[in-house]
Amino acid sequence: MERIWGPVNGFYFAAYAAPVGDGDRFCSYAKVCWTKPESYWEADCAFKVFAGENHDSLETALGAATLVARSETSHLPPQARTIAERRRRDHTAVPNLLVSAFFRHRLA
Repeated sequence: MERIWGPVNGFYFAAYAAPVGDGDRFCSYAKVCWTKPESYWEADCAFKVFAGENHDSLETALGAATLVARSETSHLPPQARTIAERRRRDHTAVPNLLVSAFFRHRLA
């Protein structure tokens, strides 16, 4: 099961949950994405997070992925939101965004 939502803190999220072992527990993952993905599997992500493997249901697993993804993006520096917005607007390659952000910061 997957869920896509956003933007939150400048990023989109794609979460995925699946049964573990004999199917009575569930694990979940989230991708923090630059742009809104079509699916979890095709997401252009900035980074991925693991949200645990001992959840009671698919919904609980997706809820955990939601909390972990939100928490991770809330701890990013303010420049990360700017980079995410530029990535969406200009479709600029990530290395170019990071280099331009670095030089802008160094010259300020």
